[in-house]
Amino acid sequence: MLKNNKGVKINITRLEENNKTEMLDLVAREKELTIIINQKKLITLNCSPGNYKYLGIGFLFTTGILLNKKDIISIKTNRKSIDIEVKNPSWSLKEISYISSIVENQPKDRKLSNLHSKMQNSPKVSSRIIYKLINEMQEKASFFKLSGGVHSCALADTDGTILLFSEDISRYNTIDRVLGEALLKDIDTNDKIMLTSCRITSGIIKKIIYGDIPIVISRAAVTDSAVRIAHSYCITLIGFTRGKRMNIYTYPERITL
Repeated sequence: MLKNNKGVKINITRLEENNKTEMLDLVAREKELTIIINQKKLITLNCSPGNYKYLGIGFLFTTGILLNKKDIISIKTNRKSIDIEVKNPSWSLKEISYISSIVENQPKDRKLSNLHSKMQNSPKVSSRIIYKLINEMQEKASFFKLSGGVHSCALADTDGTILLFSEDISRYNTIDRVLGEALLKDIDTNDKIMLTSCRITSGIIKKIIYGDIPIVISRAAVTDSAVRIAHSYCITLIGFTRGKRMNIYTYPERITL
């Protein structure tokens, strides 16, 4: 077994038709990261190695525990945990076993503003730029090409520039990594585009709401719950973006030809 930062090469037997071949195959590494907040264990996430600061901060941000950057007092990381001290956490702190528990209990009114005003000041993006961005995100997904074992996510502007990119074994973690990095780097996200390789479910779209991102684009499918939530929060939701085709589920007026 050969290890590097992102992957592990292991001996496998590949069967193709009637042929057996012994070979090395690259699989994604999986680590456990424990998030400690104000000296209390909150949760242990299964994740890809590296950039734990962005993942930890993004997780607290997209679960409503951390409301803004100025509430962060200190961040300490090691290979197994991230220890974060914050002022005035908005939740009572307790150990949470599953990410679904957090998703189901997110505050309902966070980031809900006047929808008419939000649409009036809304960014628009051309379909040409969307196809370009999806292709560029795929090109950046270098470890997915090697292993097939990770999801990818990117934050881009409407001019067609990818600003942030992440890969992780968990699709939830890719969202947290990008939004955590944006928060720590003071990147304004309310006029940006979120791109992802994963299926958009209610849990994914609820995380994205915390970033106040108006346009969400996936190469994969969306669920009916995600469409309902996207409509309620004035998000343009796009799925099956492949080649020169996309499905626009909500607020198509943001997309130009």
